[in-house]
Amino acid sequence: MPYRSELYMHDLDREVTAALNTFPKFTELLEAYHANFDEKAFRFRYLSSAIRLSEKQMPGIYNLLPPVCDQLSIPVPELYYLKSTELNAWTYGSVRPYVVVTSELVEKLPVDLISSVLAHECGHIACKHTLYHSIAALLINGVENSPLALIPAIRRLLKPALVQALRFWDRCSELSADRAAVLCDGNAKKTVDTLLKVHGYDENINLDEFLKQALDLKAFVNDSKSNKFLEQMITQFDDHPRMATRVYECYEWSKSAQYQGIVDGTYTIEEKRAEEQRCSEEEVVSAEVAFTAEQQQDKPGLEEINQALQRVDSELERYTSRADKFDYAVAVGSGILSGIIDSVFVGEIEITGNDINLSHEQVNRFIQDYAADRGLDSTHLKDAISDLEQTFKVAQDNVWKGAGISVSAKNHHLADLAHHPTPLGLMASLVVQFLRIGTFVNREGEWHFFLVETHPKDLLQILAPAILTGILNWLAAAAEQHYKAQDGNEIPTSLHTIVHLIASTPMLIEIVKCADNWFGHLVSDMGGSKNTAGGGMGIPGVFLSLLYEIASLPGLKNSGLPQFVNNLYQNQKLDLRRELPLYKAAGKQAFPVIFNELMVRIGFLFTHLARELKRHDGVKGINWSNVIPLKNRTVDRMLAVASMTFTVADTADAAIRAAIESGANWVLFAGRFVTRFNYVGAGRAAVAIVREVSNEKRETQLIHEKMLLSEAKASLFLEQLQQFKTQLEEKVSNYLAEDIEAFLSGFDYMRQGLDAGDSDLVIRGNVIIQKVLGREPQFTNQEEFDALMGSDVPLTL
Repeated sequence: MPYRSELYMHDLDREVTAALNTFPKFTELLEAYHANFDEKAFRFRYLSSAIRLSEKQMPGIYNLLPPVCDQLSIPVPELYYLKSTELNAWTYGSVRPYVVVTSELVEKLPVDLISSVLAHECGHIACKHTLYHSIAALLINGVENSPLALIPAIRRLLKPALVQALRFWDRCSELSADRAAVLCDGNAKKTVDTLLKVHGYDENINLDEFLKQALDLKAFVNDSKSNKFLEQMITQFDDHPRMATRVYECYEWSKSAQYQGIVDGTYTIEEKRAEEQRCSEEEVVSAEVAFTAEQQQDKPGLEEINQALQRVDSELERYTSRADKFDYAVAVGSGILSGIIDSVFVGEIEITGNDINLSHEQVNRFIQDYAADRGLDSTHLKDAISDLEQTFKVAQDNVWKGAGISVSAKNHHLADLAHHPTPLGLMASLVVQFLRIGTFVNREGEWHFFLVETHPKDLLQILAPAILTGILNWLAAAAEQHYKAQDGNEIPTSLHTIVHLIASTPMLIEIVKCADNWFGHLVSDMGGSKNTAGGGMGIPGVFLSLLYEIASLPGLKNSGLPQFVNNLYQNQKLDLRRELPLYKAAGKQAFPVIFNELMVRIGFLFTHLARELKRHDGVKGINWSNVIPLKNRTVDRMLAVASMTFTVADTADAAIRAAIESGANWVLFAGRFVTRFNYVGAGRAAVAIVREVSNEKRETQLIHEKMLLSEAKASLFLEQLQQFKTQLEEKVSNYLAEDIEAFLSGFDYMRQGLDAGDSDLVIRGNVIIQKVLGREPQFTNQEEFDALMGSDVPLTL
């Protein structure tokens, strides 16, 4: 059953052909040139140098051709056998197309695969590729080396954009010809096998595995716009699609309903046109939707994308580590040296009863001094606490009583967040003052909120400064608007800030008074209540308060950590007075940690400054961001290495000394180890590791963001390139219209003259063409031509 090309032609082939045919004058000029000059020259070449096959000349090869032509409904073209070491075949000519096969192809391919090659070439004829296909063949080595360059009109038209369009069509046309081969072969396997053989691959290739490879290629190209752009850049100068692409197209199409319908005769021209109509309507709807979406959301321009890329590159520079072996050596050396300092000068940290007693005395003395500064004329601790309690009262101090929320007199300082010497404690105090809500967290980590008793005078004290602040800020804003209306300029930002800061003074004063009251109340509770002055439960320290606040977070409150912290405070009596010795011990342990930090940063500064000086041969041109040891990813990496090295060295030292001093007693070993271990150093190492992980995550995010921006830029570039190509083709077509008309007119006169034997018409056509080419004709009539022939002047065509 014959197959009509309209049914199997590839959509890309059809679309690009339609685009090229929008240059009708160009097409007519190419047809005239090709039919009158180029095609005749090539036919002369093959008639004179190749072997024309027939039923009497290499019939084994020739007889493969007629059945293929019957299947594709085309006349049998001439078939030439050309001696060549190249394994190839091609179709040429537009008026009388012919097929050429090389001796290498005939010798290397089995007969059934030669039939597939011929089906492919006849597919070009059936799809009417021959004109553009022949022109594209002339452009393989570029416009400069093509015979088309001899004609200025064509040369001017064949700009890079149009040449690329022709090459792209040439590649698309191969996909239609491959479909013709699949139809004639009866399946895609034979066509794929032919493609592999033509490309030099033998029978050892596993076709199934190669099909998987072809599918992987398609998936990779479709993965992103940047990959598609990369494919176009790589293949833009190719005259054939890549082998894997052709294999994929053949294989996928052979499984389609379209292929099956063509084979069994159910896929008709009417159905094809209806399908194209549906596709066209869908494209219109898609275009309308896309246009509406674009109206609703402006796409970023090239300038915005470049600015975003510049920002990402700048930030990526900050998050990219460039530490080398020398930097790592400095970090490791600093960590080891700091470990030695810790072992020799810090050594064992042990908190004794004397340390705790001293801490109690210091806290009591602080309470007394604070009360004395406030005007108390007494040296007794009980009097100082009583005076501070009266001066700095808090509204939520007793609201927990009888509430049944597992808060008691022993742990209410820990449960009431407003009694924490932390930023959250100050915030809870402000909430009590201005919103009249107390915030408590019990030992199970459960949060409770209580409205505290509020009197009219309390409301007046809260609302008056807030209302006054609002009025003053409104007046300031009105004054700014008046200034703008009169002067036409905005008030300077610094002046705006100062004015509104002054206008907010009433509220700021209340906030300061609340903070002062919060701190004063904390001081009154540091040494216990007035009834247990110096011996009762004080407020929790900074460390315990922060730990309790963290323990009450949703993800940790059910972990048992709140009960553990509550036990430390309530049963182990770990309040602020017992924490102070820990702060002193931490300060002592912090010495080698700080030394390690400084050594790394100073080492980085001097080594990298020396490199920059050497690189730039002086101070001029130094990139200080590569030298300053702050906000630098390389420094962060070095600090992480140095901190971990220090912790490893400290752990080894503590373990060795504990083993020697314990005499193989594990209980003593554990006791000695914990007193020598540097907890500040371990904490610094943990912070460094967290920071390093955070840096890695941010670097990954920035790289991903850069990829997305680069893809958007490539997409925008492709759109602009397509617009430029369309505009260029339109302008060139309009520009050459007159020249092409003249060429066609000249060819018509010459053809009429040759057909009628009228030399004057031939000469007239020659004169027109010579003038378009920018030449002065050597003769304008028969008499001048005869005179030229009788002279020694050479004839110029």
